Amino acid sequence: MNTTGHDQPAEPETGQTSMPFTDTAGPALRSRIIADLRALADFLAENPELPVSQHTTLDVTYFPHTATDEEAFDEVAHVGALLKRIPAWEGDHYVVEHSCGAARYRAVAIPERVRAAHRAWVTYTGHVRPD
Repeated sequence: MNTTGHDQPAEPETGQTSMPFTDTAGPALRSRIIADLRALADFLAENPELPVSQHTTLDVTYFPHTATDEEAFDEVAHVGALLKRIPAWEGDHYVVEHSCGAARYRAVAIPERVRAAHRAWVTYTGHVRPD
């Protein structure tokens, strides 16, 4: 995929049918995660006395683990093709998602420059305290 200025990818390529994803759970772990989601839903349904906030959301997020930003953007574009959705920028994150009410599946690519800025910012954690 070509990129345009500011690390933003061009329109996703079409016609891609298979692409290895870089940070996927294996079949056993994927099955366990899905079973855990179902178990949590069943638990909440069986325990209606437990509060669930009106602001509750559930996110399942996939972050590509790639060597370059372009490869990460390509993975998100490929997820978009599988979902039949076009990825878009949410601030500094390149995102595509499928929503089911308060639940959503997301693929998110965070450019290296954004990750580097975050790493620099968190170095202050615990070292700077207000008076």
